[in-house]
Amino acid sequence: MHRRLLVAATVLLAGCSGASAPSTTLQTTTIAEATGSSTTAVGSAAEATTSTLAPPESTTGSTTTTTTTTTTTAVPGGKPSIGIDEIVFAGGPYVVISNRGPGVGSTAGHWICQFPSYYELPAVELEPGEKIAVQLGTDPVPELSGVIATVDVTTPIGDITAADGELGLYSSNTFNSADAIVDYVEWGTSDHARSSVAVAAGIWESGGFIDVPTEALAIAAQAFPSLGPGDWFAEIGG
Repeated sequence: MHRRLLVAATVLLAGCSGASAPSTTLQTTTIAEATGSSTTAVGSAAEATTSTLAPPESTTGSTTTTTTTTTTTAVPGGKPSIGIDEIVFAGGPYVVISNRGPGVGSTAGHWICQFPSYYELPAVELEPGEKIAVQLGTDPVPELSGVIATVDVTTPIGDITAADGELGLYSSNTFNSADAIVDYVEWGTSDHARSSVAVAAGIWESGGFIDVPTEALAIAAQAFPSLGPGDWFAEIGG
């Protein structure tokens, strides 16, 4: 069932010093950089169960034979993979975030980065394939098919347009850490504030960016995780 999360947010702006920064009504915060603790999405590990079935003994003369059957059943599981699915400019802006991993995950502890503003996602549990949409500007997110929850903020995270920008997703609020950044995209031009962190993490190409036509409605990932501009495409209106 689709649900809407009304979230109060606050914006603070900071420069490029990039130390680290310091959810229903859910309370989240859009902040500038500070320090805090990291949060890791929870997954479930694959397991196996073994049962031993011993049928009745059969006797032939003085010889007794016992047959043993062993059955192994795999228990579904795996790690979640929380990432950026789509950034919509027209009728937005907003970002769609999904779990493309084989395990259950949560957006708890994750942050969206639109330098120099940062927004902490509320905790939403995502089954494999489930999505949430997060408002980035002043317009609320519309009802979307396939999205289980929308997050409406009272203050926009930044000026996101098709002309130029970047968006990063972090698993904690250590924004200079290549270990914390989990997804990234930039368009219009290269070398935005957080692109070097994404390059160091191996999830973006150095100097790479998506060339987005002015009539583009959105950009969407066609590979997950995306590793550069070639894994994204622009959605053009008809």
